[in-house]
Amino acid sequence: MTGFPPEVRELVCERAKGCCERCHIATPDMQLHHRRPRGSGGSKAADTNTASNAVLVCARCHRDIESQRKNSLHYGWLVRQGAKPAEIPIWMEWQWVLLTNEGQVIPK
Repeated sequence: MTGFPPEVRELVCERAKGCCERCHIATPDMQLHHRRPRGSGGSKAADTNTASNAVLVCARCHRDIESQRKNSLHYGWLVRQGAKPAEIPIWMEWQWVLLTNEGQVIPK
């Protein structure tokens, strides 16, 4: 599987309320970002295309996440290979949270 299935896309978009989950702005260029990259064997993991591994971001934030990898790893916007995204907190809305595969956000 190469991307998020429609039901996961829907869960993540509902969770984000149509806004970038990083900067909280709605733009026409919204994208789903894999927190744990699909390369280096990541696409073979069972949880690759789940809601806990997905965040809705604008193109600018997506570029920032990918270009500032050390910072993105620290804040959970990126997850290391071998880690489970549902277990790695992400800094959202001024707090650490966990993302579930059911599309929920749980304060850590």
